Amino acid sequence: MPPSETAMTPAAGAWLEWEGFLLEPRLSAAGLSHGFTTRRLGNMKDSGKRAAAAALLGLPDPITLKQVHGTTIHAAAHSALGLEGDGWTLGPGDEGLCVGVYVADCMPLYLWSDDGKYAGVFHAGWRGMAKGMPTKAVEALVARGAKASRLQAAFGPHISVNVYKVGNEVESAFPASSFADGNDGKYLNLDADARRQLEEAGIPARMIGPAAPCTLSNPDSYHSFRRDKQDARMLALLSLDRRAA
Repeated sequence: MPPSETAMTPAAGAWLEWEGFLLEPRLSAAGLSHGFTTRRLGNMKDSGKRAAAAALLGLPDPITLKQVHGTTIHAAAHSALGLEGDGWTLGPGDEGLCVGVYVADCMPLYLWSDDGKYAGVFHAGWRGMAKGMPTKAVEALVARGAKASRLQAAFGPHISVNVYKVGNEVESAFPASSFADGNDGKYLNLDADARRQLEEAGIPARMIGPAAPCTLSNPDSYHSFRRDKQDARMLALLSLDRRAA
């Protein structure tokens, strides 16, 4: 099981490194088992590597989805093989389950209530972000009984605005506040758009974590589809099971 924060090493923003995972201290403080796999743990499309990664956290094999870059969100207790979607919610009755979403440049979004009773993990690339995944994620947890004003949010590693140059198709799908201007075009800021949506959905700004490491700019640590053009993925894992102290 993950050790205390003093045994971990800083990564970027709020994240700490441990045994090939990134861990978010606020999620740990809520007692929730979680982890974001780095390249060190291998390609999470491999079922054996997924199971081994979850076991390091003391969790069962993770339940995953056939991700389609949309906004469909499932309750973990209603999971079934072959489900399509891009997010999971966890709440009372979902203890003992481990869920995960794949990423390799898209944003992994974690949400959880301050009492640790409700949580979720969601996949949002530009298509999902444009369709409102952060908003839908908050709504899904509120529908289960959480209060938006008591949710916290964390962004896992994803492509950063510094390197995410986009074309007209993407530019037309977002407000101007979600872009940075470069000499050679527009650069999409997934963090800015996610923050906008989360705040509009009722999460206080102070409850939203800082930026995370960039997947494209760190080839030794993260898979990146834009950089490598390979079907290799990281996995954002989450469970309501309480993390050992």
